[in-house]
Amino acid sequence: MEPDQGTNEGGEKRESGLVLVADDDRRMRSALSRFIASKGYEVLEAADGLQTIALAREKAPDIILLDIKMPVKNGLEVLKELAPLLPGTGFIIVTGNGDEELARSCLGLGAFDYVPKPVDLEILAHTIKARLLVRRQTAP
Repeated sequence: MEPDQGTNEGGEKRESGLVLVADDDRRMRSALSRFIASKGYEVLEAADGLQTIALAREKAPDIILLDIKMPVKNGLEVLKELAPLLPGTGFIIVTGNGDEELARSCLGLGAFDYVPKPVDLEILAHTIKARLLVRRQTAP
């Protein structure tokens, strides 16, 4: 996908791409979704691992922002299932305190990066943008 030529309210260049936010905490999911949408991305939301898998298979998002601790299937299980099916998708793991070792192990399973909670929104925005740039540069 090519960057959108529009600008957001702050005069920054708007980006384009589809981001799936997967987190069982409704408030966290909503806050992250609003922020990501404010940067110009289209956003989908999932509240658990099974919903994440279903939406990802249907929509093939550019980025999946994936919480480690979710009901039904946790983020690690979701990553193991989806990474081979969606090689062009960038998986960004969201981790709470004490989960960083697990998040680092996700990098070996195909995750692009991880961000700790509480999420620094500007770091998240840069991580998403970096992954999309990598995808565009490696696209056939």
